[in-house]
Amino acid sequence: MGDVNLQKFYPNNGTALAAEVNANFNAVAGSSQGVNDDNVATEGLIRDNFANHSSVTLNNKGMSIKHANFQENGYYLSTGSGAAANAKYHSLTDTSIATANKTVDANKRQEINHNASGVTATSQGVGTKIPVGGLSGSSTNANGVALEVGDIIHVFWNINAWRFEPDFGTLNAYACELIDASSVKSTILNYSMCVWPEFNTQDAGGSNSNFTSASDSTNGFARTSPGFANPDDGVAPLGGGGGVSDPNSTGLLNLMPFADKRRDHWTWIPVMMGSGGSTSGAGDDTVAVMMDAENGPSDTVIGGAKNCAGQTYIKVDTAETLYSIQLYITGLMGLHYNTSSNKNGTFIEDQAVTNASGGIDGQLHIERASIGYVIYRKEGV
Repeated sequence: MGDVNLQKFYPNNGTALAAEVNANFNAVAGSSQGVNDDNVATEGLIRDNFANHSSVTLNNKGMSIKHANFQENGYYLSTGSGAAANAKYHSLTDTSIATANKTVDANKRQEINHNASGVTATSQGVGTKIPVGGLSGSSTNANGVALEVGDIIHVFWNINAWRFEPDFGTLNAYACELIDASSVKSTILNYSMCVWPEFNTQDAGGSNSNFTSASDSTNGFARTSPGFANPDDGVAPLGGGGGVSDPNSTGLLNLMPFADKRRDHWTWIPVMMGSGGSTSGAGDDTVAVMMDAENGPSDTVIGGAKNCAGQTYIKVDTAETLYSIQLYITGLMGLHYNTSSNKNGTFIEDQAVTNASGGIDGQLHIERASIGYVIYRKEGV
């Protein structure tokens, strides 16, 4: 360190003068304060690792981490409480639609955006919409972080899913049609609700219309093939009109093979459903074997709340400014193998129905949700 001359009164244990001890302490404290050329050794803290500096600015180019941040929605409920309406995320099917086409296209891709009160909020810094670079002062705008080719983005998230609530009024008929078309209508179904992150490189305000996949052809920053597929576009294209889709007109022949797109950023929240049949095919509730944290064993739901986490690493190959990241959820998803076209792929549950009744009507209740990120500089990875 700097020029500090200490009186040597150890180890002889002679008389220590208080004035000398205080002077020694002040000399050490003054010399070691701050990082400067006097107290940084070549083998210790190398100043250039912290900042390459000009006469005016410090740009921290040597740091391994550009920025990191974390937030959670703060929605905490006690067992026995009911989730708020905005904390319930719907599957695609809505049996209340009085037509043969019962899929609601808007529910293919829903923002997980309920706040600490369980109410929908669209501002950055609330729900799971995290501002990259932090918020700009008291504004709700994000500072953003300029991404360079070679940077690595680590995104991680956590979802506390309480239960999947089927539509008990009509689900028995819809669920059973997928496998058992007889009058008995008994079956077991395996699906998942999928959660994934999307990215905004377009505006500091974080408009929902500007969130896309990391490999979006215009707004993405990881465009090298294979790109990142989102659940809502990793399925057979949907037809129909008037805001709904016709499962009959699409089939499963246009599934996207797993090898063509990356799905390692999806978190699958499993839902298994079973339905007991009767000779009439009516009057038997469908049970979603998933979770039971909300209303207890009197409900037709089994198991505890699920803590579902996920993470992904993305290498930047296109320079963009990243402003915000947000979690999304889609309706029930399944897996499929098409022997005629040799395709392994995913499908939205309404695609599996052999008639025009739609798929599984219900909703996933979500309590806590959190999201965080670390952006590593290319020099540090």
